[in-house]
Amino acid sequence: MYCRICGTDQSVKYRRGPRMNMCGCCSKDTPKKSSYENFNKRYWSDPRLVTESVKRSFYNDYKTSMCNLEQYIDQTTDILY
Repeated sequence: MYCRICGTDQSVKYRRGPRMNMCGCCSKDTPKKSSYENFNKRYWSDPRLVTESVKRSFYNDYKTSMCNLEQYIDQTTDILY
């Protein structure tokens, strides 16, 4: 088992808050993560129009980031008016 953030295999265990395998160091700095269902509801304007592979790719990127959901949305989207 390895840490999904830094890749170490030292002190790694499944962390319920971030919802992934992490070492103690990364666990301290990573916020609790939203569920896949909540992520899709909040991230996509219409999740039905997005393929499952794209949704999974973005969710995996979000989970391994140091951002909470609001920060991730801010950093990865651009609202056009």
